[in-house]
Amino acid sequence: MAIKNPKCLVIDTSVMFAASTKALNLPSPSQACADFLIEILKLGHSVIMTDEILEEWDRYNLTTKSFDPKLAAWYPTMRRKGKIRRHFGNTQNEELRQIIFATIDPNAVEAVRKDMRLIEAAILADELVASRDEKMRGHFGRASLKVEALQVIVWVNPSTQEENCMIWLREGAPADKERMLGFQTE
Repeated sequence: MAIKNPKCLVIDTSVMFAASTKALNLPSPSQACADFLIEILKLGHSVIMTDEILEEWDRYNLTTKSFDPKLAAWYPTMRRKGKIRRHFGNTQNEELRQIIFATIDPNAVEAVRKDMRLIEAAILADELVASRDEKMRGHFGRASLKVEALQVIVWVNPSTQEENCMIWLREGAPADKERMLGFQTE
């Protein structure tokens, strides 16, 4: 059931980790994240994998997890199908980092520094991030008021039912304005 024009997404560790706890029969966020990842695979979307993201996933053994007893482990299956866009080497954008760090609350700089890998990977791919980290979404959203590169980054939370992430994936993961970090309600 592949779609036309599949997209390349950044998948945060928070989504992978939640999906990996599905086997423990934990409630809905785990199920929603697992379903989201399985849907990415079914629809033919791909995932960007930088050295930094892979290192974090490996720390939690997330590349070997299966989210459905009927399916093989998700990451190896994605890799086998050519749906992991691997990007080797340094992906840090020091200029962008400095601009973002200058615009956010000084108390948030260290936390934002850790998750810059998501933004930097998104810029290398289709500017789409899937993460459960609403606090980080807020930091980047506020920074987008002054940092143009952040304004077009789409940020979705697969564990939030109201975001309808499964439908969004099936529609081709469009860059809907209301999903962008720079979206401002009037």
